[in-house]
Amino acid sequence: MFIKNISIVAFLTVVLAVSAQGATVSFMVIETGLKAETPAIESSRLWEDALLGVFFDTGHIVSNTPILRVSEKPQKNLPDEAKASLGEALDGGADFFILAVLDYQNQPKTGIELPKPRSISIRLFKTEPYRFIFSQEYTPAAEIRTTDTDDLASAMRAARAIAAHLKD
Repeated sequence: MFIKNISIVAFLTVVLAVSAQGATVSFMVIETGLKAETPAIESSRLWEDALLGVFFDTGHIVSNTPILRVSEKPQKNLPDEAKASLGEALDGGADFFILAVLDYQNQPKTGIELPKPRSISIRLFKTEPYRFIFSQEYTPAAEIRTTDTDDLASAMRAARAIAAHLKD
């Protein structure tokens, strides 16, 4: 009986210790510079998947909102279009909110090939108390953007860099 009680306490201690390390993180991806009739962009999904995957693999609880398309690149750290998603994240108990803005403006015409982002801005916010923590701008070089595998590797590196700031 004593060993059974010790085992239960040890198990709960390990579970609670591991659970306490992970944060709840909500993600939102915004596409800019695309026409409404442009089909879904694979690069946006790739960045969203990379962000979610890296944070999940490092032990965080992740959620996301649907990808949003706006005409202009937002000038504010937290654009008006993202405020409702931040509120939902806060209501859902998220500790952090990450906004990724993929800017497709001024893309050269490449025929039927779908565009890749000209720049990516990733912004990290603490939800309670609300505060802006960190922002990083990425401008993928043309040679890095040749395959989806290269894009995924770049997105995962960016996600790891942002994840390091969760303790800020």
